[in-house]
Amino acid sequence: MAQAHQPNLKRRRDSLSLITLNRNQFFVGLWLVGFINGSLTRFVSGLREKSFLDVLLNTFEISAIVWVGIAVGCAYLFKQSESAVSRRDVGVAITIGLAFLIPITALGWVAISILSTYLIVTSPAESYAKRGAWILFAVTIPMFWSRVIFSVFSDYILQFDAILASNLLGTQRVGNTVAFADGSGYLWIAPGCSSLMNVSLAVLCGTIFSQIWPRKGPLQSISLVTFAAAAVVMINAARLALLGAYPQYFETLHGSAGATAVNLLTLIAIVSICSFGVRNELRAK
Repeated sequence: MAQAHQPNLKRRRDSLSLITLNRNQFFVGLWLVGFINGSLTRFVSGLREKSFLDVLLNTFEISAIVWVGIAVGCAYLFKQSESAVSRRDVGVAITIGLAFLIPITALGWVAISILSTYLIVTSPAESYAKRGAWILFAVTIPMFWSRVIFSVFSDYILQFDAILASNLLGTQRVGNTVAFADGSGYLWIAPGCSSLMNVSLAVLCGTIFSQIWPRKGPLQSISLVTFAAAAVVMINAARLALLGAYPQYFETLHGSAGATAVNLLTLIAIVSICSFGVRNELRAK
Protein backbone atom coordinates (compact mmCIF):
# COMPACT_ATOMS: atom_id res chain seq x y z
CA MET A 1 0.00 0.00 0.00
CA ALA A 2 2.89 2.36 0.80
CA GLN A 3 4.29 1.90 -2.70
CA ALA A 4 0.92 2.69 -4.27
CA HIS A 5 0.89 6.15 -2.63
CA GLN A 6 4.45 7.12 -3.66
CA PRO A 7 3.54 8.44 -7.16
CA ASN A 8 0.81 10.63 -5.66
CA LEU A 9 3.20 12.03 -3.04
CA LYS A 10 5.79 12.74 -5.73
CA ARG A 11 3.22 14.57 -7.88
CA ARG A 12 2.22 16.67 -4.86
CA ARG A 13 5.83 17.63 -4.16
CA ASP A 14 6.35 18.53 -7.81
CA SER A 15 3.22 20.68 -7.87
CA LEU A 16 4.34 22.48 -4.70
CA SER A 17 7.77 23.19 -6.20
CA LEU A 18 6.13 24.72 -9.27
CA ILE A 19 4.22 27.29 -7.22
CA THR A 20 7.16 28.08 -4.91
CA LEU A 21 8.76 31.41 -5.79
CA ASN A 22 12.52 31.68 -5.65
CA ARG A 23 13.94 34.36 -3.38
CA ASN A 24 14.94 36.98 -5.95
CA GLN A 25 11.70 36.76 -7.93
CA PHE A 26 9.79 37.17 -4.67
CA PHE A 27 11.69 40.31 -3.65
CA VAL A 28 11.69 41.85 -7.15
CA GLY A 29 7.91 41.60 -7.18
CA LEU A 30 7.71 43.21 -3.75
CA TRP A 31 10.16 45.96 -4.78
CA LEU A 32 8.13 46.78 -7.90
CA VAL A 33 4.93 46.99 -5.87
CA GLY A 34 6.64 49.52 -3.60
CA PHE A 35 8.00 51.48 -6.56
CA ILE A 36 4.57 51.77 -8.16
CA ASN A 37 3.09 52.75 -4.81
CA GLY A 38 5.69 55.48 -4.33
CA SER A 39 5.56 56.80 -7.91
CA LEU A 40 1.78 56.92 -8.32
CA THR A 41 1.41 60.43 -6.87
CA ARG A 42 4.04 61.77 -9.31
CA PHE A 43 2.20 60.21 -12.24
CA VAL A 44 -1.19 61.57 -11.10
CA SER A 45 0.18 65.08 -10.54
CA GLY A 46 1.70 64.97 -14.02
CA LEU A 47 -1.67 64.08 -15.53
CA ARG A 48 -3.26 67.06 -13.76
CA GLU A 49 -0.82 69.46 -15.41
CA LYS A 50 -0.31 67.77 -18.80
CA SER A 51 -2.06 65.49 -21.25
CA PHE A 52 -1.55 61.73 -21.10
CA LEU A 53 0.52 61.90 -24.32
CA ASP A 54 2.87 64.49 -22.80
CA VAL A 55 3.24 62.39 -19.65
CA LEU A 56 3.89 59.31 -21.79
CA LEU A 57 6.53 61.11 -23.89
CA ASN A 58 8.10 62.34 -20.66
CA THR A 59 8.40 58.68 -19.54
CA PHE A 60 5.72 59.07 -16.87
CA GLU A 61 7.52 62.01 -15.19
CA ILE A 62 10.45 59.71 -14.39
CA SER A 63 13.91 59.91 -15.96
CA ALA A 64 14.85 57.33 -18.57
CA ILE A 65 17.97 56.57 -16.49
CA VAL A 66 15.69 55.45 -13.65
CA TRP A 67 13.78 53.10 -15.95
CA VAL A 68 17.06 51.65 -17.25
CA GLY A 69 18.25 51.17 -13.68
CA ILE A 70 15.07 49.30 -12.75
CA ALA A 71 15.31 47.08 -15.83
CA VAL A 72 18.98 46.20 -15.26
CA GLY A 73 18.59 45.74 -11.50
CA CYS A 74 15.61 43.42 -11.85
CA ALA A 75 17.26 41.49 -14.70
CA TYR A 76 20.36 40.88 -12.58
CA LEU A 77 18.28 39.63 -9.67
CA PHE A 78 16.36 37.31 -11.99
CA LYS A 79 19.66 36.10 -13.47
CA GLN A 80 20.61 34.54 -10.14
CA SER A 81 17.52 32.80 -8.85
CA GLU A 82 18.50 29.49 -7.32
CA SER A 83 17.83 30.26 -3.65
CA ALA A 84 14.46 29.69 -1.97
CA VAL A 85 12.53 32.05 0.29
CA SER A 86 13.46 31.59 3.96
CA ARG A 87 11.39 32.31 7.06
CA ARG A 88 13.50 35.42 7.67
CA ASP A 89 12.75 36.59 4.14
CA VAL A 90 9.03 36.15 4.76
CA GLY A 91 9.28 38.18 7.97
CA VAL A 92 11.11 41.00 6.18
CA ALA A 93 8.56 40.91 3.34
CA ILE A 94 5.62 41.16 5.73
CA THR A 95 7.19 44.15 7.50
CA ILE A 96 7.93 45.90 4.19
CA GLY A 97 4.44 45.11 2.88
CA LEU A 98 2.82 46.64 5.97
CA ALA A 99 4.84 49.82 5.37
CA PHE A 100 3.43 49.98 1.83
CA LEU A 101 -0.11 49.88 3.23
CA ILE A 102 0.43 53.03 5.28
CA PRO A 103 -0.59 56.04 3.11
CA ILE A 104 2.69 57.90 3.61
CA THR A 105 4.78 58.07 0.42
CA ALA A 106 8.04 58.79 2.24
CA LEU A 107 7.61 55.71 4.43
CA GLY A 108 7.15 53.58 1.32
CA TRP A 109 10.44 54.84 -0.16
CA VAL A 110 12.24 54.20 3.12
CA ALA A 111 10.85 50.65 3.04
CA ILE A 112 12.09 50.17 -0.54
CA SER A 113 15.54 51.41 0.49
CA ILE A 114 15.59 48.99 3.43
CA LEU A 115 14.52 46.15 1.15
CA SER A 116 17.32 46.97 -1.32
CA THR A 117 19.83 47.15 1.53
CA TYR A 118 18.62 43.78 2.84
CA LEU A 119 19.22 42.23 -0.59
CA ILE A 120 22.70 43.77 -0.74
CA VAL A 121 23.63 42.39 2.67
CA THR A 122 22.18 38.91 2.19
CA SER A 123 23.23 38.25 -1.42
CA PRO A 124 26.51 36.43 -2.17
CA ALA A 125 29.56 38.63 -2.73
CA GLU A 126 30.16 39.76 -6.33
CA SER A 127 27.00 37.95 -7.43
CA TYR A 128 24.49 39.21 -9.98
CA ALA A 129 21.95 39.47 -7.17
CA LYS A 130 24.15 41.83 -5.11
CA ARG A 131 24.97 43.95 -8.18
CA GLY A 132 21.29 44.18 -9.07
CA ALA A 133 20.41 45.13 -5.50
CA TRP A 134 22.99 47.95 -5.55
CA ILE A 135 21.38 49.33 -8.72
CA LEU A 136 17.88 49.15 -7.22
CA PHE A 137 19.11 50.97 -4.13
CA ALA A 138 20.68 53.65 -6.36
CA VAL A 139 17.26 54.12 -8.03
CA THR A 140 15.90 55.40 -4.72
CA ILE A 141 18.45 58.26 -4.71
CA PRO A 142 16.89 60.36 -7.52
CA MET A 143 13.39 59.13 -6.69
CA PHE A 144 13.47 59.96 -2.98
CA TRP A 145 16.71 60.60 -1.12
CA SER A 146 17.80 63.55 -3.26
CA ARG A 147 14.55 65.29 -2.31
CA VAL A 148 15.19 64.58 1.37
CA ILE A 149 18.71 65.98 1.10
CA PHE A 150 17.42 69.06 -0.71
CA SER A 151 14.71 69.68 1.87
CA VAL A 152 17.36 69.72 4.62
CA PHE A 153 20.17 71.57 2.81
CA SER A 154 18.23 73.57 0.20
CA ASP A 155 19.68 76.96 1.21
CA TYR A 156 23.26 75.74 0.95
CA ILE A 157 22.67 73.88 -2.33
CA LEU A 158 20.98 76.84 -4.02
CA GLN A 159 23.66 79.22 -2.77
CA PHE A 160 26.34 76.90 -4.15
CA ASP A 161 24.65 76.98 -7.57
CA ALA A 162 24.44 80.78 -7.30
CA ILE A 163 28.15 81.05 -6.47
CA LEU A 164 29.10 79.07 -9.56
CA ALA A 165 26.79 81.11 -11.79
CA SER A 166 27.97 84.47 -10.39
CA ASN A 167 31.61 83.49 -10.88
CA LEU A 168 30.94 82.60 -14.51
CA LEU A 169 29.01 85.83 -15.02
CA GLY A 170 31.28 88.03 -12.95
CA THR A 171 28.30 89.67 -11.28
CA GLN A 172 27.14 90.14 -7.70
CA ARG A 173 25.46 87.40 -5.72
CA VAL A 174 23.03 87.81 -2.84
CA GLY A 175 21.95 84.53 -1.27
CA ASN A 176 20.58 82.40 -4.09
CA THR A 177 20.11 85.35 -6.45
CA VAL A 178 22.57 86.48 -9.11
CA ALA A 179 22.64 89.91 -10.75
CA PHE A 180 21.92 90.04 -14.48
CA ALA A 181 24.89 91.03 -16.62
CA ASP A 182 23.09 94.13 -17.93
CA GLY A 183 22.22 95.30 -14.43
CA SER A 184 18.48 95.08 -15.05
CA GLY A 185 17.77 92.99 -11.97
CA TYR A 186 18.51 89.68 -10.30
CA LEU A 187 18.09 86.06 -11.33
CA TRP A 188 16.45 84.05 -8.55
CA ILE A 189 17.56 80.42 -8.54
CA ALA A 190 14.47 78.38 -7.67
CA PRO A 191 14.52 74.84 -6.28
CA GLY A 192 13.63 73.48 -9.72
CA CYS A 193 16.83 75.00 -11.12
CA SER A 194 19.08 73.20 -8.66
CA SER A 195 21.69 70.79 -9.99
CA LEU A 196 20.99 68.23 -7.25
CA MET A 197 18.38 66.24 -9.17
CA ASN A 198 20.69 65.68 -12.13
CA VAL A 199 23.56 64.92 -9.76
CA SER A 200 21.45 62.11 -8.29
CA LEU A 201 20.89 60.79 -11.82
CA ALA A 202 24.66 60.87 -12.36
CA VAL A 203 25.07 58.77 -9.20
CA LEU A 204 22.51 56.28 -10.50
CA CYS A 205 24.07 56.11 -13.97
CA GLY A 206 27.54 55.66 -12.50
CA THR A 207 26.23 52.84 -10.31
CA ILE A 208 24.62 51.13 -13.31
CA PHE A 209 27.83 51.24 -15.33
CA SER A 210 30.05 50.16 -12.43
CA GLN A 211 27.78 47.18 -11.67
CA ILE A 212 27.43 46.06 -15.28
CA TRP A 213 31.18 46.41 -15.81
CA PRO A 214 32.65 46.02 -12.30
CA ARG A 215 35.73 48.11 -11.54
CA LYS A 216 38.84 46.76 -9.81
CA GLY A 217 38.26 48.79 -6.66
CA PRO A 218 35.58 50.92 -5.00
CA LEU A 219 37.64 54.11 -5.41
CA GLN A 220 37.43 53.75 -9.18
CA SER A 221 33.64 53.53 -9.02
CA ILE A 222 33.50 56.55 -6.69
CA SER A 223 35.71 58.57 -9.05
CA LEU A 224 33.44 57.64 -11.96
CA VAL A 225 30.39 58.98 -10.13
CA THR A 226 32.30 62.07 -8.96
CA PHE A 227 33.35 63.10 -12.47
CA ALA A 228 29.83 62.56 -13.82
CA ALA A 229 28.33 64.60 -10.97
CA ALA A 230 30.86 67.41 -11.49
CA ALA A 231 29.96 67.59 -15.19
CA VAL A 232 26.26 67.86 -14.30
CA VAL A 233 26.94 70.71 -11.86
CA MET A 234 28.97 72.65 -14.42
CA ILE A 235 26.34 72.22 -17.14
CA ASN A 236 23.68 73.55 -14.78
CA ALA A 237 25.93 76.46 -13.77
CA ALA A 238 26.53 77.29 -17.43
CA ARG A 239 22.78 77.32 -18.06
CA LEU A 240 22.22 79.70 -15.14
CA ALA A 241 25.04 81.90 -16.39
CA LEU A 242 23.41 82.07 -19.83
CA LEU A 243 20.14 83.12 -18.20
CA GLY A 244 21.98 85.88 -16.38
CA ALA A 245 23.97 86.96 -19.42
CA TYR A 246 21.01 87.12 -21.82
CA PRO A 247 17.88 88.06 -19.82
CA GLN A 248 16.15 89.04 -23.06
CA TYR A 249 16.11 85.35 -24.01
CA PHE A 250 15.00 84.22 -20.57
CA GLU A 251 11.75 82.57 -21.74
CA THR A 252 13.52 80.60 -24.45
CA LEU A 253 16.43 79.46 -22.28
CA HIS A 254 14.27 78.74 -19.25
CA GLY A 255 11.27 77.32 -21.14
CA SER A 256 10.62 73.83 -22.39
CA ALA A 257 13.00 74.17 -25.36
CA GLY A 258 15.91 75.27 -23.20
CA ALA A 259 15.15 72.70 -20.49
CA THR A 260 14.94 69.91 -23.07
CA ALA A 261 18.27 70.91 -24.61
CA VAL A 262 19.99 71.05 -21.23
CA ASN A 263 18.50 67.71 -20.13
CA LEU A 264 19.67 66.09 -23.37
CA LEU A 265 23.15 67.58 -23.00
CA THR A 266 23.26 66.41 -19.38
CA LEU A 267 22.22 62.88 -20.36
CA ILE A 268 24.88 62.75 -23.09
CA ALA A 269 27.55 64.01 -20.69
CA ILE A 270 26.63 61.50 -17.97
CA VAL A 271 26.56 58.51 -20.31
CA SER A 272 29.76 59.59 -22.10
CA ILE A 273 31.72 60.03 -18.87
CA CYS A 274 30.45 56.73 -17.46
CA SER A 275 31.30 54.94 -20.73
CA PHE A 276 34.78 56.47 -20.72
CA GLY A 277 35.23 55.43 -17.10
CA VAL A 278 34.64 51.75 -17.88
CA ARG A 279 36.45 51.79 -21.22
CA ASN A 280 39.01 49.17 -20.09
CA GLU A 281 36.23 46.85 -18.90
CA LEU A 282 34.37 47.39 -22.19
CA ARG A 283 37.48 46.46 -24.16
CA ALA A 284 37.93 43.35 -22.04
CA LYS A 285 34.37 42.26 -22.88
